[in-house]
Amino acid sequence: MNSITFDHRFYNDVRYSIMDEEKSLNNIKTRVEDDVSKATWKEHGKTTENWAKYAHAHHLWYPTTIYKDKEPYAYIVNTEKTVHVKFLNERLFWTVSMVFKKEDNDRMFLSEVWIRSYAGKNNEMLKDLLQDQHLIFTPKGNLNVTTETIIREPSVKIEREEKEAAHPVNVSQNWIKIPKYGEYEELLDYESIIKPGDLLKGIDTSAVAPPASINTDQSDKKNDNPWLPKDWNKN
Repeated sequence: MNSITFDHRFYNDVRYSIMDEEKSLNNIKTRVEDDVSKATWKEHGKTTENWAKYAHAHHLWYPTTIYKDKEPYAYIVNTEKTVHVKFLNERLFWTVSMVFKKEDNDRMFLSEVWIRSYAGKNNEMLKDLLQDQHLIFTPKGNLNVTTETIIREPSVKIEREEKEAAHPVNVSQNWIKIPKYGEYEELLDYESIIKPGDLLKGIDTSAVAPPASINTDQSDKKNDNPWLPKDWNKN
């Protein structure tokens, strides 16, 4: 990727913005103040970068904002047990979200993926949402996929479909090394982590949960998932 930079400012998913240094520090402090002493924060919480370096070495919570050509591109949250990556569009809505579980000191496993698509008509993320897909993997190759599609006319309704792979899937590419501080490139190449046309190729999704429709005033979603074959979830 070209022109990739990063800092440790906080992504505000309510205002769809990247906070400045001072507000980012305040938010980080709120997140970690129950896990560290006041003395530790005083010493290592002087800047977002100081905190991130200390937190990475001590397996504590810290955020990283990735910029591509100077524009926000992804937001990464490191914790003791997980690494959570969200990819941002031009409106700073997240479109793909991945959760990696740290399985040992060296490796982590991609256990969950969310894919969102939007209508481009509303300036609030949930009110603009067309479809959510949620994929859950296990190291043994189990796969569950939940798709929620938003229907807004004549009233708001969510159509929910749940499917389970009848046979184990190939999850070898779900395993990656836990990144060192500042080395986030592998996390950003999600099309290599989730290989198009391979992960779900030929998957038997005969284990189908009964579809559900839920009336609600909140939500949104649609299907632009490049990793799923065009009609993979059609009966």
